[in-house]
Amino acid sequence: MFKKAFLFITTILVGLSVSIGYNGQDIFKGSTSVTSFLDWFNTTEHYVHLKGLIILDLIPAVFLIVQIALFFRDKQKIKGLLAVLSLLANCVGVFIVTQYAYPIAAQMANWTPETIPSNWISLKDDWIKYIGFYGLSGIVGLVFFLTTYYVPAKKNTSIKPLHPFLNVLKNALLFILTLPALMGAFGVFDMIIFPIGYKISGTTFIEMHRPVDLLMRSIGPIIFTIMLSLYSLLAILYFMEKSKTKGFLIVAAILLLLGNTFVALQGNRPLNDLFLTWTPTTLPSNWSSLRDEWFSYHFYRNIFNTLQLYCILLIYFVPKSKSKIPAM
Repeated sequence: MFKKAFLFITTILVGLSVSIGYNGQDIFKGSTSVTSFLDWFNTTEHYVHLKGLIILDLIPAVFLIVQIALFFRDKQKIKGLLAVLSLLANCVGVFIVTQYAYPIAAQMANWTPETIPSNWISLKDDWIKYIGFYGLSGIVGLVFFLTTYYVPAKKNTSIKPLHPFLNVLKNALLFILTLPALMGAFGVFDMIIFPIGYKISGTTFIEMHRPVDLLMRSIGPIIFTIMLSLYSLLAILYFMEKSKTKGFLIVAAILLLLGNTFVALQGNRPLNDLFLTWTPTTLPSNWSSLRDEWFSYHFYRNIFNTLQLYCILLIYFVPKSKSKIPAM
């Protein structure tokens, strides 16, 4: 029981290490408002610079090292090697961010709109690039670690094995759905540990919010349709396999996805419509209370996301049923 619980926690922490803390940096690529960028950067750097490495990298690394030792102690060499690769990928990300991103950040921390250098755009974009590599290394590390769940056991104990093609499809669907679930379920964590959205100015908030909102209006329905279709297909495969517990966990994940979408449409969407009418010169006096209301709906959605993640992860820990031995 201890080993399963520790593996569950380690998986969540490895997923957490995908987060970079600097959410929204890509919005500031290229030519952008100096005032808004510095407002966002200084606020973000205050929370993320040191605390981010400890929470997002050091703590997951400690758990990962212990998990590696457990894998090798149990003679699960392939899983141990995959976990080692996961740790190395995260270490590469830490090296990139400390050796390349942080020196640029140290320069940007001294900038003001009046003293900003002439090459500030290229420096800023280099910093954003290195932060992106840092996040990419976390994703690679997560992929390596998730692969440990797919190292086959010595014996197949399922009651009704699926056709090999369907079994591969089932595993692929679970893997595909686990990745975004782990990467997207830490909004609650970010809002509590890195409450950047509450600290930036109203002008910076609407400049960051508008492009994200417009993008999600176009791709959101597509993403929802794809996710719902993948979940539904995976549930059907589990029920075909007679894995009822896993099937019902996916059904629960579907209900949580629908709950998330309902809150988005009924809570966030009307406020998004309102935010699109704002400009830096027409911010209403109660803009911060409306922003807080939007974040409260976003917080509820992130709770749905977190519960959805737990449903998916629990599938990996549902024991396989013992195979039935036909009577002689």
